[in-house]
Amino acid sequence: MLLTLDIGNTNIKSALFDDQSLKEFIVHSDTNKLFYYFSKLNFTEAAICSVNPPVENKVAEYFLAKNIKLFRANIKDKLNLKINYETPDTLGMDRVCSIVGALEIATREKLQLDNRYLITIDFGTATTVNIISPSREFIGGLIAPGIVTMLKSLNEKTAQLPLPDLNNYKGLIGNSTNTSIISGVITSTVGMIGETINQLSASSNQIIPIIFATGGNVRFILPHLKYKVLFEEALVLKGLKVIYDLNK
Repeated sequence: MLLTLDIGNTNIKSALFDDQSLKEFIVHSDTNKLFYYFSKLNFTEAAICSVNPPVENKVAEYFLAKNIKLFRANIKDKLNLKINYETPDTLGMDRVCSIVGALEIATREKLQLDNRYLITIDFGTATTVNIISPSREFIGGLIAPGIVTMLKSLNEKTAQLPLPDLNNYKGLIGNSTNTSIISGVITSTVGMIGETINQLSASSNQIIPIIFATGGNVRFILPHLKYKVLFEEALVLKGLKVIYDLNK
């Protein structure tokens, strides 16, 4: 059994793999719950993708104490695509894992890749859009505040704006302060994604990109997108497994 971990800014996601089969996917809210989960498992190897060094180091120390072999994904690992990014050392490995996983799935499922962009969108603390060119290169993308991050920022940086519940979204035009804030946050995110897809389509003979989505806030945005989107809750961890296999 291989345990894979995606250590983010807010949560930690884990997936257990038995050879190529994903057996279990769980989202953990803190390290105490994570370590308790570890204590119930029987595994000898682990792989980590992290954007949170303090938590990553704490987890690595746990594995060292338990004599568990650890693979820590980094940008210099062998991948299934080329990285064409001006600052690769600052490129989050969660972004890399998501595109590696998406390309692996698209290839395995024989999706039409010729002359077509492939993008992944991760709706987490940040909303990240990651773009693979038709020549199978990661060429960059967009990073914006996540929808909950935007809500919290408005609440914390203003004197009177409340912190609304995203479940109360009513449509484009909010008829209260709460629903107006929610509409602004959701519509701005949907608009960013729509404009990205429009520009990529225009540069590839109007061929709509293959779109993968993941992340804890995906359910608030997916119903409002006008494109076919492939949802993969464990996309980053599936990509991490691919990188692990390529570098064993």
